[in-house]
Amino acid sequence: MARPIKPTPTLTGETAIAFLKEMNEPPTKEELEFAEEVKKAREKRTVHFKP
Repeated sequence: MARPIKPTPTLTGETAIAFLKEMNEPPTKEELEFAEEVKKAREKRTVHFKP
């Protein structure tokens, strides 16, 4: 049986500021390349059923 999901922690102070700064930065080249790889992998796994 799966364990229950824990509550999301509340960020405060410097931790919250650092998190927001990171989230507002545009994605890096590596992050964009990774996202493209994931997209291609998902497309390969798509199954099309014929009626």
